[in-house]
Amino acid sequence: MAILNRLNKYLLLMGIPGLFVIAFLDSAAAPLSGGPDAVVLLLSWERPALAIVIAAAGALGSTLGCLVLYSIGQRSGERALARFSPTKRDWAERNMAKHGVWAVIAGVLAPPPFPTKLLVLAAGVLKTGKAKFSGAVLAGRLLRYSLVAYLGAHFGARAGSVLKANYAFIVAGLIGCILLIYLVRALRNSGRSPEGEVVPPPQQ
Repeated sequence: MAILNRLNKYLLLMGIPGLFVIAFLDSAAAPLSGGPDAVVLLLSWERPALAIVIAAAGALGSTLGCLVLYSIGQRSGERALARFSPTKRDWAERNMAKHGVWAVIAGVLAPPPFPTKLLVLAAGVLKTGKAKFSGAVLAGRLLRYSLVAYLGAHFGARAGSVLKANYAFIVAGLIGCILLIYLVRALRNSGRSPEGEVVPPPQQ
């Protein structure tokens, strides 16, 4: 951990490229102190004109990092989930089997301590399409970091307290919107199986 903390301080000095690496390492199961959200907030405060670039750098780095975990799950199968309790494994696999990439989007939007990495591993174990998975992570992270960057650019030193006080409500609202889109799609496809849902065999 001491080595990672020293690396984190060095990466912070690198600005946007450093953020990209921090987001990559954090999503690839090598978390650094502070995390990408704090770095996005800080950089957007310092460089408000580059807020969208900062959010994009964090989202792209996180997506590539998640692909590392995804590949581990894809290659190792159930062994990749062995360090988690059976209850958590069942929860992750059930949600991924039922909701697919929607579960991934909700997972990358949710704040800690939501078990995002567990869902990412489960996506690999269940062989979720790599293109769909990558798109889901990129969309979710871009939305999350854009929100953080906006707060940093517009609230400056107060952004951290604003985010801390309202993040749970904001994320709940975003996830609610995602669930609404999912339900609308499910209703529109009522004559077919909604993507990712497990449908029982027809009655004889």
